Amino acid sequence: MIILAPLPRDRVGDVLHLELAKNQRAFVHPIADMVREDTPGVAFHVIRAEDEAVGFFKTDLEYADRHDFAAPGEPGIRGMLIGAQYQGRGYGKTTMAVLPGYLRRALPGAQSVLLTVNCHNPAARHVYLSGGWLDTGAFDDGGNSGPQHILRLPLPER
Repeated sequence: MIILAPLPRDRVGDVLHLELAKNQRAFVHPIADMVREDTPGVAFHVIRAEDEAVGFFKTDLEYADRHDFAAPGEPGIRGMLIGAQYQGRGYGKTTMAVLPGYLRRALPGAQSVLLTVNCHNPAARHVYLSGGWLDTGAFDDGGNSGPQHILRLPLPER
């Protein structure tokens, strides 16, 4: 069972054990770097399996202010990862299944959310697309490791 929850800044130690697989290192910053971010509008979230933190991501309420491809007020997700030591157990797929409901509660009023995934990371792109994300067909050239596919997840009211 996967549970998504806010991760208060004073609890970031809960996720510091998350490792990056060799093939992720070009695309995702180390977790110790990610949890030092103090950008306004950015919130941390933990992905738990049972009582164990197995993943992490950030929501960015000011994503549209930082990225011209986002619609005005459209939030974004950054730094989504499942720790390397937990991969291959279906946690990514299950996270994608519960993510829309969680984001509707965490981002009230948001009609959709964006993220970018590196063009050289087809495994991650496949997980997102299989989980309901839509490829906008556009690219962001501002990625640290090259061009990024821009994906959007609709958050319709239920």
